[in-house]
Amino acid sequence: MSTKRSDVPSSWFRSRGGRRFALEFALIIVVKLVLLSALWVLVIRPLPRADTAPAAIEQHFSVPAGQEAKP
Repeated sequence: MSTKRSDVPSSWFRSRGGRRFALEFALIIVVKLVLLSALWVLVIRPLPRADTAPAAIEQHFSVPAGQEAKP
């Protein structure tokens, strides 16, 4: 039994509406990625970072002068 190409129903995604849906969906994804990138650059990236130099960490955990270490 062979099926002709015309017997097989065409996919909705290959129709004009399907192509428009795919284009709009891709556009929404791209816009969201651009907005998230802008949010990262404008809000999150400029935040101050903790000093992780070994000297700064040692100073943070050391006992201040004039105080005894409590066991």
